[in-house]
Amino acid sequence: MRKILRFLMPIIVLVLCIGVAYFLMKTAPEAKRKPVKSLIPVVDVLQLQKSDYQISVVSTGIIKPHTESNLVAEAAGRVVYVSPNFTNGGFIEQGELLIRLDLAEYQYAVANTKAALSGINARLVELDTTADNLKKSQAIESQQLALAEKQFKRHGKLRKQGTVSRSNLDQHEREYLLRKSSLQRLKNSLALIPSQQQILQAELKLKQAQLALAQLNLDRTQIKAPYTGRVLEQRVGLGESVSKGSVLATLYATDYVLVHLPISDWEASFLTLPEGRSDESQQEVLLSVSIAGHHYQWSGRIMRTEGMLDARTRQLFLIAQVDNPYAVSSDNRPPLMIGQFVEAVIPGRVLHDVIMLPRKVVRAGDEVLVITPDNRIERRHLEIVWRDKTHVVVRTGLSASDRVSLTQLPYAPNGSQVKISDSKHVDQKPAGVQ
Repeated sequence: MRKILRFLMPIIVLVLCIGVAYFLMKTAPEAKRKPVKSLIPVVDVLQLQKSDYQISVVSTGIIKPHTESNLVAEAAGRVVYVSPNFTNGGFIEQGELLIRLDLAEYQYAVANTKAALSGINARLVELDTTADNLKKSQAIESQQLALAEKQFKRHGKLRKQGTVSRSNLDQHEREYLLRKSSLQRLKNSLALIPSQQQILQAELKLKQAQLALAQLNLDRTQIKAPYTGRVLEQRVGLGESVSKGSVLATLYATDYVLVHLPISDWEASFLTLPEGRSDESQQEVLLSVSIAGHHYQWSGRIMRTEGMLDARTRQLFLIAQVDNPYAVSSDNRPPLMIGQFVEAVIPGRVLHDVIMLPRKVVRAGDEVLVITPDNRIERRHLEIVWRDKTHVVVRTGLSASDRVSLTQLPYAPNGSQVKISDSKHVDQKPAGVQ
Protein backbone atom coordinates (compact mmCIF):
# COMPACT_ATOMS: atom_id res chain seq x y z
CA MET A 1 0.00 0.00 0.00
CA ARG A 2 2.78 2.42 0.88
CA LYS A 3 4.52 1.66 -2.37
CA ILE A 4 1.34 2.48 -4.34
CA LEU A 5 0.89 5.80 -2.47
CA ARG A 6 4.59 6.71 -3.03
CA PHE A 7 4.08 6.15 -6.76
CA LEU A 8 0.74 7.99 -7.08
CA MET A 9 1.61 11.03 -4.94
CA PRO A 10 3.65 12.89 -7.62
CA ILE A 11 0.97 12.23 -10.18
CA ILE A 12 -1.72 13.59 -7.91
CA VAL A 13 0.33 16.75 -7.19
CA LEU A 14 0.97 17.33 -10.90
CA VAL A 15 -2.73 16.96 -11.72
CA LEU A 16 -3.64 19.42 -8.98
CA CYS A 17 -1.12 21.98 -10.30
CA ILE A 18 -2.46 21.68 -13.82
CA GLY A 19 -5.99 22.11 -12.53
CA VAL A 20 -5.09 25.23 -10.55
CA ALA A 21 -3.28 26.71 -13.54
CA TYR A 22 -6.22 26.05 -15.81
CA PHE A 23 -8.59 27.65 -13.32
CA LEU A 24 -6.44 30.77 -13.06
CA MET A 25 -6.26 31.12 -16.85
CA LYS A 26 -9.98 30.84 -17.21
CA THR A 27 -10.76 33.31 -14.47
CA ALA A 28 -8.02 35.91 -15.39
CA PRO A 29 -9.24 39.37 -16.69
CA GLU A 30 -8.89 39.96 -20.43
CA ALA A 31 -5.97 42.38 -21.42
CA LYS A 32 -7.00 45.56 -23.27
CA ARG A 33 -5.12 46.37 -26.53
CA LYS A 34 -3.82 49.92 -26.94
CA PRO A 35 -3.74 51.46 -30.43
CA VAL A 36 -0.22 51.91 -31.91
CA LYS A 37 0.73 55.58 -32.25
CA SER A 38 2.66 56.69 -35.35
CA LEU A 39 6.11 58.23 -34.48
CA ILE A 40 6.61 61.59 -36.24
CA PRO A 41 10.12 63.05 -35.76
CA VAL A 42 10.40 66.53 -34.28
CA VAL A 43 12.96 68.76 -36.03
CA ASP A 44 14.44 72.23 -35.67
CA VAL A 45 14.50 74.22 -38.86
CA LEU A 46 16.60 77.02 -40.29
CA GLN A 47 14.78 79.76 -42.20
CA LEU A 48 17.00 80.68 -45.15
CA GLN A 49 17.81 84.13 -46.47
CA LYS A 50 20.18 85.47 -49.10
CA SER A 51 23.08 87.76 -48.33
CA ASP A 52 26.62 88.62 -49.41
CA TYR A 53 29.48 86.46 -48.22
CA GLN A 54 33.19 87.26 -48.33
CA ILE A 55 35.36 84.22 -48.77
CA SER A 56 38.29 83.77 -46.40
CA VAL A 57 40.96 81.25 -47.37
CA VAL A 58 42.71 79.72 -44.37
CA SER A 59 46.24 78.37 -44.63
CA THR A 60 49.16 77.63 -42.35
CA GLY A 61 52.88 78.22 -42.71
CA ILE A 62 56.20 78.64 -40.95
CA ILE A 63 58.01 81.94 -40.42
CA LYS A 64 61.22 82.11 -42.45
CA PRO A 65 63.82 84.88 -42.91
CA HIS A 66 63.94 86.49 -46.33
CA THR A 67 67.75 86.53 -46.18
CA GLU A 68 69.91 84.01 -44.36
CA SER A 69 73.65 83.92 -44.98
CA ASN A 70 76.97 82.77 -43.61
CA LEU A 71 79.42 85.40 -42.35
CA VAL A 72 82.72 84.34 -43.93
CA ALA A 73 86.25 85.57 -43.10
CA GLU A 74 87.96 87.19 -46.10
CA ALA A 75 91.30 87.43 -44.26
CA ALA A 76 93.23 85.14 -41.95
CA GLY A 77 94.32 85.99 -38.44
CA ARG A 78 93.65 85.81 -34.73
CA VAL A 79 90.41 87.23 -33.32
CA VAL A 80 91.29 90.12 -30.99
CA TYR A 81 87.82 91.67 -30.60
CA VAL A 82 84.25 90.31 -30.53
CA SER A 83 81.19 92.55 -30.27
CA PRO A 84 78.89 91.95 -27.28
CA ASN A 85 76.03 91.54 -29.79
CA PHE A 86 77.92 88.81 -31.63
CA THR A 87 76.28 85.91 -29.82
CA ASN A 88 73.48 83.45 -30.52
CA GLY A 89 70.26 85.45 -30.80
CA GLY A 90 72.04 88.82 -30.69
CA PHE A 91 70.59 91.72 -32.69
CA ILE A 92 73.02 93.48 -35.04
CA GLU A 93 72.86 96.68 -37.09
CA GLN A 94 74.11 97.09 -40.64
CA GLY A 95 77.76 98.20 -40.61
CA GLU A 96 78.27 97.27 -36.95
CA LEU A 97 81.77 95.94 -36.14
CA LEU A 98 81.33 92.31 -35.11
CA ILE A 99 84.87 90.87 -35.19
CA ARG A 100 88.35 92.38 -35.54
CA LEU A 101 91.41 90.31 -36.46
CA ASP A 102 95.02 91.04 -35.54
CA LEU A 103 96.17 93.99 -37.71
CA ALA A 104 99.97 93.78 -37.39
CA GLU A 105 100.74 91.67 -40.45
CA TYR A 106 98.38 93.64 -42.69
CA GLN A 107 99.63 97.01 -41.42
CA TYR A 108 103.20 95.91 -42.22
CA ALA A 109 102.16 94.93 -45.77
CA VAL A 110 100.56 98.36 -46.27
CA ALA A 111 103.61 100.19 -44.91
CA ASN A 112 106.01 98.09 -47.03
CA THR A 113 104.04 98.74 -50.19
CA LYS A 114 103.85 102.47 -49.44
CA ALA A 115 107.65 102.57 -49.01
CA ALA A 116 108.11 100.83 -52.38
CA LEU A 117 105.79 103.37 -53.95
CA SER A 118 107.79 106.22 -52.49
CA GLY A 119 110.98 104.70 -53.99
CA ILE A 120 109.40 104.44 -57.43
CA ASN A 121 108.13 108.02 -57.26
CA ALA A 122 111.61 109.18 -56.26
CA ARG A 123 113.11 107.32 -59.22
CA LEU A 124 110.59 108.92 -61.54
CA VAL A 125 111.50 112.36 -60.24
CA GLU A 126 115.18 111.51 -60.67
CA LEU A 127 114.56 110.33 -64.22
CA ASP A 128 112.74 113.57 -65.05
CA THR A 129 115.70 115.53 -63.68
CA THR A 130 118.11 113.39 -65.72
CA ALA A 131 116.06 114.03 -68.85
CA ASP A 132 116.17 117.78 -68.25
CA ASN A 133 119.95 117.68 -67.69
CA LEU A 134 120.47 115.58 -70.83
CA LYS A 135 118.46 118.09 -72.87
CA LYS A 136 120.59 120.96 -71.54
CA SER A 137 123.83 119.03 -72.14
CA GLN A 138 122.62 118.18 -75.63
CA ALA A 139 122.05 121.87 -76.39
CA ILE A 140 125.54 122.77 -75.15
CA GLU A 141 127.13 119.85 -77.00
CA SER A 142 125.34 120.87 -80.19
CA GLN A 143 126.91 124.32 -79.90
CA GLN A 144 130.34 122.78 -79.23
CA LEU A 145 129.92 120.50 -82.25
CA ALA A 146 128.98 123.41 -84.49
CA LEU A 147 132.07 125.31 -83.33
CA ALA A 148 134.33 122.27 -83.80
CA GLU A 149 132.90 121.70 -87.28
CA LYS A 150 133.51 125.33 -88.17
CA GLN A 151 137.16 125.13 -86.95
CA PHE A 152 137.70 121.87 -88.83
CA LYS A 153 136.41 123.32 -92.11
CA ARG A 154 138.42 126.52 -91.66
CA HIS A 155 141.65 124.59 -91.05
CA GLY A 156 140.88 122.40 -94.04
CA LYS A 157 140.88 125.46 -96.29
CA LEU A 158 144.11 126.71 -94.69
CA ARG A 159 145.71 123.32 -95.25
CA LYS A 160 145.00 123.59 -98.95
CA GLN A 161 146.71 126.99 -98.91
CA GLY A 162 149.67 125.44 -97.05
CA THR A 163 149.43 127.72 -94.08
CA VAL A 164 148.76 124.96 -91.49
CA SER A 165 150.33 121.60 -90.99
CA ARG A 166 148.68 118.25 -91.52
CA SER A 167 148.91 117.42 -87.80
CA ASN A 168 147.04 120.59 -86.89
CA LEU A 169 144.24 119.68 -89.30
CA ASP A 170 144.05 116.15 -87.88
CA GLN A 171 143.81 117.57 -84.35
CA HIS A 172 140.76 119.68 -85.29
CA GLU A 173 139.24 116.75 -87.11
CA ARG A 174 139.55 114.59 -83.93
CA GLU A 175 138.00 117.42 -81.92
CA TYR A 176 135.08 117.57 -84.34
CA LEU A 177 134.53 113.79 -84.27
CA LEU A 178 134.70 113.67 -80.46
CA ARG A 179 132.05 116.39 -80.18
CA LYS A 180 129.87 114.58 -82.67
CA SER A 181 130.24 111.27 -80.78
CA SER A 182 129.49 112.96 -77.46
CA LEU A 183 126.33 114.56 -78.89
CA GLN A 184 125.21 111.14 -80.20
CA ARG A 185 125.72 109.58 -76.76
CA LEU A 186 123.58 112.33 -75.22
CA LYS A 187 120.87 111.70 -77.81
CA ASN A 188 120.97 107.96 -77.14
CA SER A 189 120.71 108.50 -73.38
CA LEU A 190 117.81 110.90 -73.84
CA ALA A 191 116.07 108.44 -76.14
CA LEU A 192 116.14 105.79 -73.39
CA ILE A 193 114.36 108.03 -70.90
CA PRO A 194 110.77 107.34 -72.17
CA SER A 195 111.21 103.56 -71.97
CA GLN A 196 112.68 103.89 -68.48
CA GLN A 197 109.74 106.06 -67.52
CA GLN A 198 107.32 103.45 -68.89
CA ILE A 199 109.01 100.75 -66.84
CA LEU A 200 108.79 102.86 -63.70
CA GLN A 201 105.14 103.75 -64.46
CA ALA A 202 104.34 100.05 -64.81
CA GLU A 203 106.08 99.35 -61.51
CA LEU A 204 104.18 102.27 -59.99
CA LYS A 205 100.80 100.84 -61.13
CA LEU A 206 101.78 97.41 -59.86
CA LYS A 207 102.71 98.78 -56.45
CA GLN A 208 99.53 100.88 -56.38
CA ALA A 209 97.49 97.73 -57.04
CA GLN A 210 99.48 95.91 -54.34
CA LEU A 211 98.82 98.79 -51.96
CA ALA A 212 95.09 98.67 -52.74
CA LEU A 213 95.08 94.92 -52.10
CA ALA A 214 97.06 95.35 -48.88
CA GLN A 215 94.65 98.08 -47.75
CA LEU A 216 91.70 95.86 -48.70
CA ASN A 217 93.14 92.98 -46.69
CA LEU A 218 93.66 95.38 -43.78
CA ASP A 219 90.04 96.54 -44.06
CA ARG A 220 88.90 92.91 -44.17
CA THR A 221 90.24 92.40 -40.67
CA GLN A 222 87.29 94.57 -39.59
CA ILE A 223 84.35 92.19 -40.06
CA LYS A 224 81.07 94.14 -40.06
CA ALA A 225 77.40 93.21 -40.24
CA PRO A 226 76.24 93.14 -43.88
CA TYR A 227 72.65 94.03 -42.90
CA THR A 228 70.40 94.64 -39.93
CA GLY A 229 69.53 91.28 -38.49
CA ARG A 230 70.17 88.67 -35.87
CA VAL A 231 72.85 86.07 -35.15
CA LEU A 232 71.43 82.60 -35.65
CA GLU A 233 74.63 80.71 -34.78
CA GLN A 234 78.00 82.01 -33.57
CA ARG A 235 80.94 79.82 -34.64
CA VAL A 236 84.06 81.68 -33.49
CA GLY A 237 85.18 83.33 -30.28
CA LEU A 238 87.81 85.66 -28.89
CA GLY A 239 91.41 84.46 -29.30
CA GLU A 240 90.67 81.88 -31.97
CA SER A 241 92.62 81.87 -35.23
CA VAL A 242 90.60 81.85 -38.43
CA SER A 243 91.64 81.19 -41.99
CA LYS A 244 90.41 82.83 -45.13
CA GLY A 245 87.02 81.37 -46.04
CA SER A 246 86.17 80.23 -42.50
CA VAL A 247 82.48 80.51 -41.57
CA LEU A 248 82.25 82.81 -38.54
CA ALA A 249 78.49 82.85 -38.00
CA THR A 250 75.08 82.39 -39.59
CA LEU A 251 72.97 85.56 -39.79
CA TYR A 252 69.47 86.41 -40.94
CA ALA A 253 67.77 89.71 -41.74
CA THR A 254 65.03 91.05 -39.46
CA ASP A 255 63.54 93.95 -41.41
CA TYR A 256 60.82 91.60 -42.62
CA VAL A 257 60.03 87.88 -42.66
CA LEU A 258 58.35 85.58 -45.15
CA VAL A 259 55.69 82.88 -44.80
CA HIS A 260 55.07 80.22 -47.45
CA LEU A 261 51.33 79.51 -47.46
CA PRO A 262 50.02 76.49 -49.40
CA ILE A 263 46.53 76.71 -50.93
CA SER A 264 44.70 74.52 -53.42
CA ASP A 265 44.19 75.58 -57.00
CA TRP A 266 40.45 75.71 -56.23
CA GLU A 267 41.02 78.14 -53.35
CA ALA A 268 43.33 80.23 -55.53
CA SER A 269 40.46 80.85 -57.96
CA PHE A 270 38.67 82.87 -55.23
CA LEU A 271 41.66 85.15 -54.51
CA THR A 272 43.10 88.17 -56.28
CA LEU A 273 46.73 87.14 -56.47
CA PRO A 274 49.57 89.50 -57.42
CA GLU A 275 50.62 88.97 -61.00
CA GLY A 276 52.81 92.02 -61.54
CA ARG A 277 55.18 94.12 -59.43
CA SER A 278 52.76 96.86 -58.46
CA ASP A 279 52.02 97.25 -54.75
CA GLU A 280 48.37 97.85 -55.66
CA SER A 281 47.94 94.17 -56.53
CA GLN A 282 49.31 92.87 -53.24
CA GLN A 283 46.73 90.90 -51.27
CA GLU A 284 46.37 91.56 -47.55
CA VAL A 285 46.69 88.63 -45.13
CA LEU A 286 46.09 88.30 -41.40
CA LEU A 287 48.47 86.03 -39.48
CA SER A 288 47.67 84.73 -36.03
CA VAL A 289 49.32 82.57 -33.40
CA SER A 290 48.39 81.38 -29.93
CA ILE A 291 51.05 81.58 -27.22
CA ALA A 292 50.36 80.47 -23.65
CA GLY A 293 46.61 80.82 -24.15
CA HIS A 294 46.84 84.31 -25.67
CA HIS A 295 45.93 85.07 -29.28
CA TYR A 296 48.11 87.50 -31.26
CA GLN A 297 47.76 88.84 -34.79
CA TRP A 298 49.99 90.45 -37.43
CA SER A 299 49.12 92.06 -40.74
CA GLY A 300 51.01 91.04 -43.84
CA ARG A 301 50.90 91.13 -47.63
CA ILE A 302 50.94 88.47 -50.31
CA MET A 303 53.95 89.59 -52.33
CA ARG A 304 54.01 86.89 -55.00
CA THR A 305 53.34 83.24 -55.78
CA GLU A 306 55.86 80.55 -56.56
CA GLY A 307 54.54 80.57 -60.09
CA MET A 308 53.67 76.89 -60.45
CA LEU A 309 51.48 74.23 -58.88
CA ASP A 310 53.00 71.34 -57.00
CA ALA A 311 52.48 68.42 -59.37
CA ARG A 312 51.96 65.97 -56.50
CA THR A 313 49.65 67.91 -54.16
CA ARG A 314 48.14 70.36 -56.68
CA GLN A 315 48.90 73.18 -54.28
CA LEU A 316 50.11 76.70 -55.00
CA PHE A 317 52.43 78.42 -52.53
CA LEU A 318 51.83 82.08 -51.72
CA ILE A 319 54.70 84.17 -50.34
CA ALA A 320 53.50 86.50 -47.58
CA GLN A 321 55.64 89.28 -46.11
CA VAL A 322 55.38 90.70 -42.59
CA ASP A 323 57.28 93.94 -41.96
CA ASN A 324 59.03 94.75 -38.67
CA PRO A 325 58.35 91.40 -36.98
CA TYR A 326 60.39 92.48 -33.95
CA ALA A 327 58.74 95.87 -33.47
CA VAL A 328 57.46 96.62 -29.97
CA SER A 329 53.65 96.89 -29.90
CA SER A 330 51.34 98.58 -27.40
CA ASP A 331 49.66 95.28 -26.44
CA ASN A 332 52.99 93.62 -25.50
CA ARG A 333 52.71 91.36 -28.51
CA PRO A 334 55.72 89.02 -28.70
CA PRO A 335 57.87 89.11 -31.83
CA LEU A 336 57.46 86.61 -34.61
CA MET A 337 60.13 83.95 -34.25
CA ILE A 338 61.89 82.16 -37.07
CA GLY A 339 60.41 78.67 -37.39
CA GLN A 340 57.16 79.69 -35.66
CA PHE A 341 53.95 78.06 -36.92
CA VAL A 342 51.22 80.58 -37.85
CA GLU A 343 47.71 80.48 -39.27
CA ALA A 344 46.85 82.83 -42.10
CA VAL A 345 43.45 84.16 -43.14
CA ILE A 346 43.39 85.61 -46.66
CA PRO A 347 40.27 87.59 -47.66
CA GLY A 348 38.94 86.55 -51.04
CA ARG A 349 36.15 87.57 -53.40
CA VAL A 350 32.69 88.61 -52.21
CA LEU A 351 29.88 86.30 -53.32
CA HIS A 352 26.62 88.20 -53.84
CA ASP A 353 23.07 86.88 -53.24
CA VAL A 354 24.08 83.51 -51.84
CA ILE A 355 22.78 81.32 -49.03
CA MET A 356 25.06 80.32 -46.18
CA LEU A 357 24.43 77.04 -44.34
CA PRO A 358 26.08 75.43 -41.32
CA ARG A 359 28.26 72.65 -42.62
CA LYS A 360 26.69 70.12 -40.22
CA VAL A 361 23.30 70.25 -42.01
CA VAL A 362 24.78 69.10 -45.33
CA ARG A 363 24.48 65.33 -45.69
CA ALA A 364 26.58 62.97 -47.75
CA GLY A 365 26.33 63.66 -51.46
CA ASP A 366 25.82 67.40 -50.83
CA GLU A 367 22.19 66.95 -49.83
CA VAL A 368 20.03 68.82 -47.32
CA LEU A 369 16.60 68.05 -45.89
CA VAL A 370 14.18 70.79 -46.93
CA ILE A 371 10.94 70.96 -44.91
CA THR A 372 8.01 71.74 -47.22
CA PRO A 373 5.12 74.02 -46.19
CA ASP A 374 3.07 70.92 -45.27
CA ASN A 375 5.91 69.71 -42.99
CA ARG A 376 7.20 66.95 -45.19
CA ILE A 377 10.80 66.06 -46.05
CA GLU A 378 12.23 66.90 -49.44
CA ARG A 379 15.78 65.72 -50.10
CA ARG A 380 17.46 68.31 -52.25
CA HIS A 381 20.87 68.24 -53.93
CA LEU A 382 22.97 71.42 -53.70
CA GLU A 383 25.51 73.08 -55.96
CA ILE A 384 28.02 74.33 -53.41
CA VAL A 385 30.05 77.37 -54.40
CA TRP A 386 32.31 77.47 -51.34
CA ARG A 387 32.88 75.44 -48.22
CA ASP A 388 35.12 75.84 -45.18
CA LYS A 389 35.34 74.25 -41.73
CA THR A 390 32.03 75.68 -40.49
CA HIS A 391 29.93 76.81 -43.45
CA VAL A 392 28.94 75.99 -46.98
CA VAL A 393 27.80 78.63 -49.45
CA VAL A 394 25.10 77.80 -51.99
CA ARG A 395 24.05 79.80 -55.03
CA THR A 396 21.52 77.40 -56.60
CA GLY A 397 19.36 74.60 -55.21
CA LEU A 398 17.73 76.60 -52.41
CA SER A 399 15.64 79.75 -52.16
CA ALA A 400 15.18 82.32 -49.43
CA SER A 401 11.71 80.92 -48.57
CA ASP A 402 12.99 77.40 -47.85
CA ARG A 403 13.36 75.82 -44.45
CA VAL A 404 16.22 73.39 -43.81
CA SER A 405 16.23 70.78 -41.04
CA LEU A 406 18.89 71.31 -38.41
CA THR A 407 18.09 67.96 -36.79
CA GLN A 408 20.07 64.95 -37.95
CA LEU A 409 17.65 62.25 -39.21
CA PRO A 410 19.35 58.93 -39.99
CA TYR A 411 16.32 57.72 -41.92
CA ALA A 412 14.64 60.47 -43.96
CA PRO A 413 12.75 59.31 -47.06
CA ASN A 414 11.18 61.87 -49.37
CA GLY A 415 7.65 62.83 -48.35
CA SER A 416 7.85 61.57 -44.78
CA GLN A 417 5.99 63.66 -42.20
CA VAL A 418 7.86 65.70 -39.59
CA LYS A 419 6.82 67.97 -36.80
CA ILE A 420 8.40 71.37 -36.29
CA SER A 421 9.83 71.91 -32.84
CA ASP A 422 7.76 74.07 -30.51
CA SER A 423 10.83 76.28 -30.07
CA LYS A 424 11.13 79.32 -32.29
CA HIS A 425 12.43 78.69 -35.79
CA VAL A 426 16.12 79.32 -36.04
CA ASP A 427 16.80 82.19 -38.41
CA GLN A 428 19.88 82.13 -40.53
CA LYS A 429 22.49 84.56 -39.29
CA PRO A 430 23.06 87.15 -41.99
CA ALA A 431 26.44 86.59 -43.49
CA GLY A 432 26.94 90.11 -44.69
CA VAL A 433 30.37 90.84 -46.06
CA GLN A 434 32.57 88.99 -43.62
